[in-house]
Amino acid sequence: MAHIKTTYDGRVSAEFDPIERDMLAQLTNELIDLLTQADAGPDAAADPSLPRDPALERLLPDAYRDDAESAAEFRRFTEDDLVALKTGNALALARAAAASGPVILDEREVLPWLRAITDLRLALATRLGIETDEDEGSNDPELAPAKAAYWWLGELQERLIRVL
Repeated sequence: MAHIKTTYDGRVSAEFDPIERDMLAQLTNELIDLLTQADAGPDAAADPSLPRDPALERLLPDAYRDDAESAAEFRRFTEDDLVALKTGNALALARAAAASGPVILDEREVLPWLRAITDLRLALATRLGIETDEDEGSNDPELAPAKAAYWWLGELQERLIRVL
């Protein structure tokens, strides 16, 4: 598991082994691809503003669940900024994954990591059928790597929070 600790000057040091770095790089690249996909609508001709992918729906939920018109209007004004923020968070994590040796972060730099890990876990949870903390998700053997990544990310997130 990643080695995470507080440095003598109060910053956070995170060091990943090569397998963890590869996994973070792959997961963040997949998240960035999901967030920046060109055809986000369930039927691009019918309504290009609504996410098609259930994971994208979870990452970019409607602000007004009972009012499609208001939700579309809100999405039109906010989605690009939200996607840019989430993509930037994922890129911060991806850059760290590419580094060899420990990455030293101050509290301000850890927050994008925490947000990106949350987004990764939400996307994975959707794929695994995890809706609540009590859900175990799918037992499909083909999803075992995704489930392991989901739990590993949860442990990483918890460790980061503890050192803050």
